[in-house]
Amino acid sequence: MILGFDIISLSLILLCAVLALFIRDLMGSVIVFGAYSFLMCVVWACNGAIDVAFTEATVGAGVGTVFLVSTIYSTTRIDTFKKNRLLKQLFMFAVVCVVGVLLLKTVTDLPQWGDAGSPANTHLSAYYIENSIDQTHVPNVVTSVLADYRGFDTMFETCVVFVAFIGIFSLLRIRKSKTKKAATTSPTTELTSPPHQEVDSLIIKTASHLMVPFMQLFALYVVAHGHYSPGGGFQGGVILGASLILLAVSYNFKKALSILSEKKIILLVSLGVLIYAGIGVICFFLGGNFLDYSVLHKILPATDTIMARSHAMLGVEIGVALTVMVSMYGIYLSLSSNGRFDKGL
Repeated sequence: MILGFDIISLSLILLCAVLALFIRDLMGSVIVFGAYSFLMCVVWACNGAIDVAFTEATVGAGVGTVFLVSTIYSTTRIDTFKKNRLLKQLFMFAVVCVVGVLLLKTVTDLPQWGDAGSPANTHLSAYYIENSIDQTHVPNVVTSVLADYRGFDTMFETCVVFVAFIGIFSLLRIRKSKTKKAATTSPTTELTSPPHQEVDSLIIKTASHLMVPFMQLFALYVVAHGHYSPGGGFQGGVILGASLILLAVSYNFKKALSILSEKKIILLVSLGVLIYAGIGVICFFLGGNFLDYSVLHKILPATDTIMARSHAMLGVEIGVALTVMVSMYGIYLSLSSNGRFDKGL
């Protein structure tokens, strides 16, 4: 039964991957790619990687699909393969084949699936499983690894999300200013805006009003309870951002900016990174290493070194959630309005 389910799942994943590459319509390709992400989420969940499945569901099948749709609506279709189309397709096929061969060659050097003697299982996994609860008071080993043992990795991953938002925001804003300048110098130039139409459906507005509070409540639970169950700051932040995006889609751009204005978005996305790095700096000034949470017991009342690590991880998760939430929301606003922050989808 399990083998049959695995075969069906992998077959559907392979089918979606091939269709996403060969469908000429971009919107159709995005829809198939979203289905691919959802199927990957199912595979991760069946293999016990619940936190990875959670992330794939919220990012890959969730806001990632929304970003791609927003980008499609903000662009114009241009056929660039009229000349030498066959030659270009052969070149791309050759590149794919070469990269595929290199990847297959690399895979042969990796340990076998589930090999108990692999370096990860021999030197790392056993230590984390045996010492995580005693050293951090966090039952969820994934959270303790990401937020404590490998706190540097998670901090820079948060910075990657932050830089992604700043990059998209800055590039589209520069494009906006250049477009306005061109329109001023050339009267024949027209400023094209993405299609925009206010939603007048009472059903959509009422449904979003009912859904958003539950989404945000669940997101806060995911952030606060990530110590004990699958979840954490990243997943909770994506869900919070998705709730704000739902309001923006259900109403209009004016409603979206009334929730979080452009200046507040810049401030809050920076504040989340500052919270994470600030906790590390406090640890440094208390005589410990950067992100060495154990020294925080000196300023946290009625806590020992172990509970200090647990409480500090919650603060770190809050910083991650804040940055991810505002980044997801800001990226959607930038893409859907083409950087203008005046009209969206």
